[in-house]
Amino acid sequence: MGSLHTPPQRINSLLLTCIISLSSPVLGSSIVPDDIAYKPKSTLKTTQEASPTPAESGVVVGTGELPTTSTNVPPTQYLTSSQCPDQSRSHDNLYKSVAITQFLRSSPHTANAGNLYAAEAGLPELIRAQLRQKYQSIGPAVILMGFAHPDLSETQLKQQAQKIARQTRTQFVLSGTIVDMAMLAPDTTYNPNLYRQLANGFHDLTHIKIFDQRTRVMSMEVHLRDGFTGELLLTKTYSTNGIWNQRRPIGFDSPAFAKTHYGKRVKSLASKISNELAQVIHCQPFMAAIDSAPGQTQVLLHGGANNGLHAGDNLSLYQVIMVGSNSEYQVTDTRLVKRETRLHLSEVYPAHSIAIIEGGSYLNGSYLAASE
Repeated sequence: MGSLHTPPQRINSLLLTCIISLSSPVLGSSIVPDDIAYKPKSTLKTTQEASPTPAESGVVVGTGELPTTSTNVPPTQYLTSSQCPDQSRSHDNLYKSVAITQFLRSSPHTANAGNLYAAEAGLPELIRAQLRQKYQSIGPAVILMGFAHPDLSETQLKQQAQKIARQTRTQFVLSGTIVDMAMLAPDTTYNPNLYRQLANGFHDLTHIKIFDQRTRVMSMEVHLRDGFTGELLLTKTYSTNGIWNQRRPIGFDSPAFAKTHYGKRVKSLASKISNELAQVIHCQPFMAAIDSAPGQTQVLLHGGANNGLHAGDNLSLYQVIMVGSNSEYQVTDTRLVKRETRLHLSEVYPAHSIAIIEGGSYLNGSYLAASE
């Protein structure tokens, strides 16, 4: 009886196979549509007649061929103050944001005299005030956190700067370490002998400082980094000294501290630091992050009228490329590569802008906008 049903079963199987094979091209084209943005060049050549090219559709794909090794990616170039070609460039008028972290103290006990424990926040605040007063194009803000320990590797310091910049949405990150605040001869102030008491009284009365031995030093290291790449733009050690004649615990941020000879010297040092920081920052172009979506020719720019931007401005486009390290595991460097495409600001709001990508392109990947 089983042998009588064998031919019909084979015929049904053959018919089902033919139906599936005939319908598979139709099903395949509807489930997996062709995407010219991700098809290899060899495949594109064979399907040009079936699929419209980017030029025919009016959309230009913005995906570039990324290098596979770090040797093919040029390092990001930054200009120091001595290399700044033109201090009157237009982007110098744009508002650039700086996040200033609280400073570290390598020798905490040196702040004991006078209870100057607030120097970690007080020194960044002095620098911030100087930047705000003299350079309106720089928007500094002191954040309630300290930077990574200076003993960490350069890669870890870069990553810390990038993290802080993302959290605060700033272009630059300033950190520092207070190296020394010690008195050279503490007994001259806190335990003077009879002769030193007379000498101190003479110096306080006449304000002659040349032979006054109540000297206190201030030494610090300052580091300015780019927030997008973490690259170091400025690192320098600054130092000064002044007469410390206060026997009371007046504190670092008090009016009494500001009136002391030492306090005035520290404020003057903060002014010098702010001048050199501003020179370096002014030489860097204004940069802002971009939020883009595949297939859209408009992007959201994290900068607006508060930064000095206006509708109709044109900005350059830089692609953010992560390059893996050849020697360290899971370590990458950030590189910025300039693209030929430009951005045209169509709408400008206080804190953000809407930009149109030149030529109707759309972006794939991570990009930044920079002043030209």
